[in-house]
Amino acid sequence: MSESVIAPQKGWPRWANRVIVWIGVPTGLLLAIVAFFSAMEQFGGYVKSGCEATGYCIAGKPTPPVIPNYTSPWVDGGHSAKDYCEPQATHYRAIYPAFNITWRALGEGRDKDWLGHATYQYNCAFEATSK
Repeated sequence: MSESVIAPQKGWPRWANRVIVWIGVPTGLLLAIVAFFSAMEQFGGYVKSGCEATGYCIAGKPTPPVIPNYTSPWVDGGHSAKDYCEPQATHYRAIYPAFNITWRALGEGRDKDWLGHATYQYNCAFEATSK
């Protein structure tokens, strides 16, 4: 730095010149650092847009959705969990094409009326994972 920048101001008290130096120099350094990081942020934006345009970036995997469990209506015998859970899984696969949708049976509910007629209710859980 040149002497003219650091030289005391003529006609000012000595303590005022010291305050100016002690405040001015750190402020100047701080502003230079802020300007540097601002320029780096803009540069990063240019790099990212160029990377995305050329397809060289590795995009983050999307967060898998949380799919609620499914409970079928009460139905007569002769069915299985697959009869009710797989159509729901197919529906979710159409909604979330970027994910693998799997399901597992959670068991079935059983009920008999007073005449002995049995009905069943099937439950399943779904899981989504990134492809």
